[in-house]
Amino acid sequence: MVLNSSFLKSQFIFFSIIVGIIVAIFSVISDNIPYSVDDVSILKSIIYYLASVINSLPMWFIIAMFVGYRYASNLKSAMFFGMSYSLWTILLYLLIAKLYEDTPENISVTMFQQLLSYLTWLGASAVGGLFGGAMGFLLKKSFYPLLILLAGLVLQLFVNGKENWNDLIGILQNATFCIMIAGIIIFLKRSLYRAK
Repeated sequence: MVLNSSFLKSQFIFFSIIVGIIVAIFSVISDNIPYSVDDVSILKSIIYYLASVINSLPMWFIIAMFVGYRYASNLKSAMFFGMSYSLWTILLYLLIAKLYEDTPENISVTMFQQLLSYLTWLGASAVGGLFGGAMGFLLKKSFYPLLILLAGLVLQLFVNGKENWNDLIGILQNATFCIMIAGIIIFLKRSLYRAK
């Protein structure tokens, strides 16, 4: 049991390092997607699409859920793993974004404003990761946590608004969320049918 627990922790650390780096990089790319992608190459369009999907609250939540589902042996460790992964990823994101950003000279940000912004990001990520990890672990016992994910996906579509359907990347992102919503609904219906 101890060996298995150590192995899962090692897997979690490896997963967090690799996936955290990928998510952080794609999230920074997503923040810098041009308003028009009509003239970009197919490869860049694919990268922008992946970045827009990865850098969304549902996807960050899904990864935190996966961490809690796959690597945790109890609810407490699921919450810790989910929070640890999310904090590591957001720290990487903030670091890469800081190196990448090009702040206009006419815009000045005080140290306090910067610190407050970082603390807000870290706090939100910690809470989201903690909650996501917990939902992932509870998913082992019940499919009801998927209802929370379902609500999050629907909410993301509303947050995106109608304007997100006006460009190719937005359409693909929304279509991906719609497919995920449909998949969860079908899965839940089949699960409830089998339980009868």
